[in-house]
Amino acid sequence: MIQTLKTYFGYESFRPLQEEIIQNLLDRKDSLVLMPTGGGKSICYQLPALLCEGTAVVVSPLISLMKDQVDNLADRGFTDAVTINGLLDPISRSLAIERVQSGDATLLYIAPEMLRSKTIERILMARHVVRFVIDEAHCFSAWGQDFRVDYLYIGKFIKEYQERKFGKDAMARNHGQPLIPVSCFTATAKQKVVQDICDYFKHWLGTDLQLFASSASRTNLHYSVIHVDSDGNKYNLLRSLVEQADCPTIIYVSRTKRTRELAQKLTRDGISALPYNGKMDADEKIHNQDAFMSDKVRIIVATSAFGMGVDKSDVGLVIHYDISDSLENYVQEAGRAGRDPHLNAKCYVLYSDEDLDKHFILLNQTKLS
Repeated sequence: MIQTLKTYFGYESFRPLQEEIIQNLLDRKDSLVLMPTGGGKSICYQLPALLCEGTAVVVSPLISLMKDQVDNLADRGFTDAVTINGLLDPISRSLAIERVQSGDATLLYIAPEMLRSKTIERILMARHVVRFVIDEAHCFSAWGQDFRVDYLYIGKFIKEYQERKFGKDAMARNHGQPLIPVSCFTATAKQKVVQDICDYFKHWLGTDLQLFASSASRTNLHYSVIHVDSDGNKYNLLRSLVEQADCPTIIYVSRTKRTRELAQKLTRDGISALPYNGKMDADEKIHNQDAFMSDKVRIIVATSAFGMGVDKSDVGLVIHYDISDSLENYVQEAGRAGRDPHLNAKCYVLYSDEDLDKHFILLNQTKLS
């Protein structure tokens, strides 16, 4: 295992809990892993995929995350990972499907809604699926910060897939336990969310997930909260922090419109920056993400749509120009910094009293009278 870790990922040793989680996967057991952003979650399911014969299916909510992980694995010499998603052009999609069908791909990344595709169902029926991995598993729970209704189809799909693949008799002989193991991963989950995830898989697959929870502490991140009394002062402080740091930087804002406005303003002032938000068209999203990941531009101004699972090890600065709407989101977003544990990174929150007022107004608008 250590040799595979060193060959493909360049690490001499495992981080806390990684080895136990990987062994759990290799032993074909079911698990729920809570590990902070930057704690090394993806290695926990990527490394077993390298060591197993067959296809591991990774269900993930964000296309940027899937693309980033496939690209990173390719850079490390592992070309057996593919993603099939709705933003692929017909030729790329066809080539990806062909690679899965031929057995050339041992790691398949798909979004949860793709499980409703007859094409996906057909190609998985023809493959030996060794494990279903569900990333960002807090999306199962209405108590989580990113509830996704498409996640609620995953258990039904796995149950019906196993019955068609092996027959209901095989399921009965296995005492209702899943014949294909399941592993769930998330960076942040309250106790209620953990319970929802466990209850969900108990209901659909009759399985008890073994819980692995590591500390959320990130000792190489340094947090600062700075109060500013006007928008002008806030922008001047932002410029100063970015110029002093001179490193890959993510600036988080709360509204899509502001991503463009702030990126354009910084660029006009001689600090090259690109925007990123969930409402952009796919080509621009991919272009801007690639530019940031390849250091063609060192600053990205983004909403929370950017970053979940984006693995850029040298981000030295994360600035929240607008405060996050929850502590869970803040921990995830600030955690994009310092993924290289040897890098000391800085995380700033810039806020004014007016920002807090805006959040209270938005919060109250979501409540029922």
